[in-house]
This record gives sequence, C-alpha cells and structure tokens, in this order.
Amino acid sequence: MTCRTTKQSWLSGILPGRNVTGLPLLNGKPHCRRVCCVNHNGNGKRSGRLPGKICCRGFCSRWSGIWFVTCRKRKPWAETDTGRQTLMTTDNTNTIRNDSLAARTDTWLQSFLVWSPGQRDIIKTVALVLMVLDHINLIFQLKQEWMFLVGRGAFPLFALVWGLNLPRHAHIRQPAINRLWGWGIIAQFAYYLAGFPWYEGHILFAFAVVAQVLTWCETRSGWRTAAAILLMAQWGPLSGTSYGIAGLLMLAVSHRLYRAEDRAERLALVACLLAVIPALNLATSDAAAVAGLVMTVLTVGLVSCAGKSLPRFWPGDFFPTFYACHLAVLGVLAL
Repeated sequence: MTCRTTKQSWLSGILPGRNVTGLPLLNGKPHCRRVCCVNHNGNGKRSGRLPGKICCRGFCSRWSGIWFVTCRKRKPWAETDTGRQTLMTTDNTNTIRNDSLAARTDTWLQSFLVWSPGQRDIIKTVALVLMVLDHINLIFQLKQEWMFLVGRGAFPLFALVWGLNLPRHAHIRQPAINRLWGWGIIAQFAYYLAGFPWYEGHILFAFAVVAQVLTWCETRSGWRTAAAILLMAQWGPLSGTSYGIAGLLMLAVSHRLYRAEDRAERLALVACLLAVIPALNLATSDAAAVAGLVMTVLTVGLVSCAGKSLPRFWPGDFFPTFYACHLAVLGVLAL
C-alpha cells in the first residue's frame, strides 16, 4: 500500500497519538505501512476494536503541520451526545511545528467554531430566545427596533450549529431529512395562524431544502441532480420570509465549512460566512445587516469560552417542536 499525504477537516477522525505497533520513523517522519486497529488474541484472530480507534488500514496524514496516523475512512471527532471528545494528540517526537499565520488562524478558528454538545445547546437556546423576541415584535406589531435587530442573529446561529452537527455521520441521513419535512408541514399551519402568508415557506423548510439538495448531489446521479436544481427553483419564489437565496447559501457554507479538508478552503469559507451573514438582512437595512453579524460573532465568542464540559441538555426534536408550538401560541394570542 502506498503512503500519501492528505489534509484533515476540523472534524476528521484521528487516531490517538500513542505508539502504534510497527510504525517506524523514516528520516524523522512516520513511515507508512499497513496498520490494523483491532486487538488480536493469542491465535491471531481479531477480538475487538481498540478504544477510540477506527479503521483497518492507515496512512500518514498531515493536518495543520502535525503528522498523524489516520484511517482512510474519516469519522468526525466532534463530541458525541455523551460528551466524549477525541483529542487531536500525537507523540512529541513525531510533531512538526508550523507557526505560519495561516496555521495559527486555522487553529484559532477551530477553537472558535467547534463546540461541545452543551455549547451547541447553549447557542441554540440563545438563538431560540432571539427568534421568539423577533416573532413577538412582528406578530403583535410592537415595532420595537431593538427586538427586530437582535432577532437578526437567530438564523445564523441555528445554521452554524446545524452545519457542525451534520458531519457526525458520513452522509446526511434521509430519515432525518424526512423528519424535518414532517415538522415543516406541521409548522406551516402554525405559521399561517401566526399571520404569515399561507404560501410562504418558513425557516424549517429552508433547512429541509438544503439538506435534501446536498443529499441528492452527493449521489452524483444525473436525475437526482436535476431534481435538486428543480427543488431549489421551486423554493426560491416561496422563500420571501425565510431569507431567500442568501439563506440557502448560509446553510450550504455552514455545511461545507465543517467538512473542508484544506486549510485554505476553510479560511475562504469563513470569509464567505462574514459576507453571507450580513447579506441575509442587507435588503432590509444596513443596521439589520450589521446587527446580524454582531449578534452572531458576539454569541459564538462568549459561548466558545465557557461550557466546554457541559453535556447536551435538550432532547433531539425539541427545537422544531418548539418552533411549531410557539408560532401556534403566538398566533392564538394575537387573534
């Protein structure tokens, strides 16, 4: 098997940096050869996987200037629902330091934009509060400028957490998308009850459309690619109250950011985020565009500094359920 150098995404599965049997050094670098990541009993038969290790074949990989022994099949090292985290560590003797500005920026962005399960729920809770304030202001016609401005940060926060959660699986699961479509249909009735046009799609449909399009495009089937294009074309006229094309771009960039394996691509995607987030509200006003970016950066910055060990505290379908219920309640109260 040949040895090749690859780059890892922020959420790539990485084997622990403990000594790997039979991995010698060659010119100061790990010499690649077949590595089996399973325990063996006395008869040479496999008796189970080693803790934290995945794969059966391995090769040398370089990510952010550090050599790792990794698996050919990437798996996210993002925290699981139980709060465990696979740390990117390696033997000091096999570490090659890279102090370039790009490497330091990439490492800082990783600490800024990759969160534990508890931190994700905190961010979603903040986004939920901002969303409710915005909807109360809109449905009850309060015309409070501050409620409108802080509400501009809700969708970008939800989009970033959504993009971070997707790489937990190798591909977006169709059952999860179907469940999102179902919640979207249920919430549409509450959306109309709250006073929005019946033909306008709400934000859950934006998530469902992007997830479905990404899934179909991953299959590389001509028919499904055509269906994805048709779905986006149909969604465009119905997305007037759900950020339109800018909303789709926000979700697509958030998804790609956490799957990108090239450092330059990640930095470019972060730059795209800084442009797309203001673009979500640019058609409304310059103040709304700036407020959306400020609320997003401020929330992410504060949460990334605390709550790293906090476990997940909301159930899986809490937020789509709350979305439908709060619209129904506000709609009834506004009658």
